[in-house]
Amino acid sequence: MPCSRTYVADAHVGSLARQLSQHRDLTEVPDTADLCKGLADELDVPALSEVHRQLVGEGSHRRLIYSVKFGNSKDGMVQFLDGYDASLVLIEKLPRGVFADPFELQHFVERKVFLDVAVFGDTNLELPSALSNWSAVEIHFDLKPSTSMGYNLVIELPLHARYPPLDASDYATVEFGSPDLLLRYRRKETHPDSCVCVLQNLDATPVEKAAWRIPCGDKAHTGFVSSLTFISALVCSMSIVLAASLTP
Repeated sequence: MPCSRTYVADAHVGSLARQLSQHRDLTEVPDTADLCKGLADELDVPALSEVHRQLVGEGSHRRLIYSVKFGNSKDGMVQFLDGYDASLVLIEKLPRGVFADPFELQHFVERKVFLDVAVFGDTNLELPSALSNWSAVEIHFDLKPSTSMGYNLVIELPLHARYPPLDASDYATVEFGSPDLLLRYRRKETHPDSCVCVLQNLDATPVEKAAWRIPCGDKAHTGFVSSLTFISALVCSMSIVLAASLTP
């Protein structure tokens, strides 16, 4: 793909919407026209040996934590990173009912935790679950700092729950599918006018399923809650009017 194209998902926004409804992977969408065939056919590129994901935290604000380990030898990784700029691209497709705050994620870029990050799809943070649509987060993680961590990466993605519809079960459950993991790399000595990046699917095995049970209101309590809210608002309004009238 051209180096001028910053995000992978940006070219597949329409496809992402279909994938979320069909539970497909981004890597199933062909885009071979932008790939530069033969750029490095004999190159020993990094390969994944382990990928794990876990949903941690309590309440309406939680984190997806990814643990990624590369299986290449240390010398092979050093040789690859000496000649190529490389980043791990993680694309997490978020189900309805969960969102990522793009402003919060930009702070990770400013602190150089992420190389880059973007949110696609529905970025309206105020909508409840019933009115929201699909979204996806694309994270770019620089591989160079991983040399000091034994090529083991830990990536945290903060997420937030939307207000779910009323349900008698008291909880709404959202499930996360497997993320897409790709390697994006290019030669360090490249002329800007002819710069191309290679995208390689890392063929990660499906990760552990993650499910988030979000508390929701009971429809049977709607009348009681509405009446109590109305009475409270009325009493407060009358108190304000009374206090204003007694003020000299």
